[in-house]
Amino acid sequence: MTPGGSRVTVEMSLSTVVRVNADTAVQRVGGRYMAATPDDRLHTFEAADGSVSEVGERIIELIDGARTVGGIVDVLVEEFEVSREVAESDTRQFIELLLHKQVLTVG
Repeated sequence: MTPGGSRVTVEMSLSTVVRVNADTAVQRVGGRYMAATPDDRLHTFEAADGSVSEVGERIIELIDGARTVGGIVDVLVEEFEVSREVAESDTRQFIELLLHKQVLTVG
């Protein structure tokens, strides 16, 4: 969101590289990943039912500032029982959400 409250649009393709926002701290606490963002919010990576999202946390682990979105999708397809189409769609949505929450940045 911008200061006025509108959403920031990010162009993302499979060749996009994402990294943790320089102003965000991400670390494992009590066996779960947590992120503290520049707006002083604390984020966890949960499934819809509130349980730890193994896939969400794996995506966080894979974001190293060098790997592309497509590279992340490749690993997820290899490690989880998921089709490439579903992995790609879900990964894009998850990364877009984290970009808007200032956990991640592009580049």
